[in-house]
Amino acid sequence: MRKRIAIILAVGLFAAPMAASAGGHGGYSGHGGHYGYGGNSAGAFFAGILGGAILGTVLSHSYEQAYAPAPRAYYAPPPEQVWVPGRYETRYERQWVPGHWEAADDGYSRGRKVWISGHYEDFPARVWLPGHWEERG
Repeated sequence: MRKRIAIILAVGLFAAPMAASAGGHGGYSGHGGHYGYGGNSAGAFFAGILGGAILGTVLSHSYEQAYAPAPRAYYAPPPEQVWVPGRYETRYERQWVPGHWEAADDGYSRGRKVWISGHYEDFPARVWLPGHWEERG
C-alpha cells in the first residue's frame, strides 16, 4: 500500500510542472521570448529530482527484508587415537671415561703403553618404551 501511494505521489510530482506549463506559452519564441516550457523550469527540475528520489527509494525497498539462517557451525572430527605397542629403542648415552693407560701396537715395538686422557664417549643403550595411545590426524 505504501508503495502505491509513493508511486502516485512521484507521478504527481512529475506531472505537476508539465500540467502548469501546458496552459502557458510552450516552446521557443523568437523575439525576446523564453526557451523552456512554462516559467518555472527550476521548480520542475527540483520536483523531478525529488520525485525520482522518492520513486527510487520505494523501488529499492520493495521487498520485505528477510534474514538467512545462521550458517551451521563446523566442528572438525576428533583426532583418531591409535595404540602404539611397546618396543625397544637404541639411544646413545654420553658417559665419562676416566684417563687410563692402553697398550698400543704400532708394528715396531710390542707392548708400548700410551696414556689416554679422560673424555666423554657416546655408548649405545637399549631402552624399553612402553605402549601408549597417540592422536593421529
